[in-house]
Amino acid sequence: MSNARLAELVSALESELLDFMERHQVNHDEYRAATDLIVSSIKQGEESLLFDVFFEARATDTGNVDREGSPEAIEGPFYVPNAPFLPAPSVMPQRPNEAGVILFFTGEVRDAKGNPISEMEIDLWHADAEGLYSNIHPGIPDFNLRGRFNTDSDGKFEVKTILPPPYEIPKSGPTGYVLSQLGRHFFRPAHLHMKLRHPNHVEMTSQLYFAGGDYLKNDVANAVREGLIGVFSYVDDPAEIARRGLSDPFYVYRYDFTLPS
Repeated sequence: MSNARLAELVSALESELLDFMERHQVNHDEYRAATDLIVSSIKQGEESLLFDVFFEARATDTGNVDREGSPEAIEGPFYVPNAPFLPAPSVMPQRPNEAGVILFFTGEVRDAKGNPISEMEIDLWHADAEGLYSNIHPGIPDFNLRGRFNTDSDGKFEVKTILPPPYEIPKSGPTGYVLSQLGRHFFRPAHLHMKLRHPNHVEMTSQLYFAGGDYLKNDVANAVREGLIGVFSYVDDPAEIARRGLSDPFYVYRYDFTLPS
C-alpha cells in the first residue's frame, strides 16, 4: 500500500468514525469499551479473528468485482506457510487412524482461455473431524491436514484427505463476547482453504464449501458465495470403493478453477 493510499484511507476512516460517534452520541465509557475490546483481542491473539469475522469477506468482495475467472475468498486466521509438499498420488498429512470420512478433493485449473495450467501449486489446509486446526490448537501434530501439491500436465489435481465438519470459532475471548452480545451463533460451514501459486499467475486465495451443508446461509463470517460451492457426492458403489483400495464409502468434492489470463 502506498503512502498516498494509506493517507486517503486513514483520513476517510477517521471522518467516518467521527461522524458515526456524533450520529450515535457515543460517550466516553462506550468509546473506552470499544478500545478495550480491540486491545483485549490483541493480547489474546484474536485480532485477526475479530476483524475477519466482521469485515474480511467484504474486502474480498471488493477484489472480486472486476475479477476474471473463479472468485477469491477469505483466507481466515489459521493459515500457516511452508506446509510439506505432497508427491502424487497426494495424501494429506494425518495421524494414524485419523477420524473422519475419506474425501477426495479433485478438479482442474485453467486460464481464462481454457488452457490447462500445469505445475500449479495448491496449498491446502482444513480442520480435522473435531473442527480443530494443526499449528493452532494444542495436541495436534504440526501440519496435520496441511499440504502442498501440484497440478499435472493437464492441469488436473486430486488429493486424499478427510471431510471437515462445520465448527464453532473460538467463543471464550473478545470475538465470542461480541457475538454473544449480538445474539449470533459461532458456527462456520464445513470448508476447505487453499492458495494457488504459479510463476506466471498472481497468487489466488480460495475457500470452498459443500453443497447442502449446514450454515451456508448464515455463516458467522458471512463468507459463503455462490461461486465457491463445488460438486459434492457420496460414493457407496462397491466397485468404485474397491477401485480406490478402500473398504468404506467415501466422498468426492470437485471444483474447477479458472485463473485470470
